[in-house]
Amino acid sequence: MPIKKVICPEEFKKAWSDLNLLFKEENTKYGHQFHKISAESVINNWANASLLNHVMHTWVNFENGCADGIIMFIDSMNTVCGERMFNEFFWISNNPKTSFSLLNKALSFARSKKIKYANISCVENHPKSFKLKKIYEKLGFKKDCETYSIKL
Repeated sequence: MPIKKVICPEEFKKAWSDLNLLFKEENTKYGHQFHKISAESVINNWANASLLNHVMHTWVNFENGCADGIIMFIDSMNTVCGERMFNEFFWISNNPKTSFSLLNKALSFARSKKIKYANISCVENHPKSFKLKKIYEKLGFKKDCETYSIKL
C-alpha cells in the first residue's frame, strides 16, 4: 500500500501501534533527552477524526499491511509572527526514500492549502542528526532556533 493521508482514528491507532513496536529500541536509545515517545499518549490525544482532518495532518507508509513510516504536521497560527505555520510534530522512517516521500506529500499538501511556512526538527541524541541537518539545509530549510531541555 502506498503512502496515504490518515484521517480515520482507527487507522491512526494501528499505525502508531505498529511504529511503537518497530522503533521500540531506537526510541529507548536515541529518543529525546529525558523521556521516550509515548505512542499511547499520541493516540489518546490525536486519534480524533476532526483533529486528523483539520489540525494534525498525518501521512503513513504501509508495507504489507503494517506502518513503517509516518510524518505528522500541525497546521496552526503562529501568534508571534502572525502567520499560518505547518509545524512538524513527528517524522520517522528507516527507509530514506520513503522518508522523503512522506515529507514531499506533507509539503505538497501545505502548499495546496496556501500555507507559506513549514518548520521541521531534529532530535540531537540521534546518531544521524548531523547528516539530517545537512539534508535539511540542502532542501532549503534555514536553522531558526535551538531548544534546550532540563529535567526539573
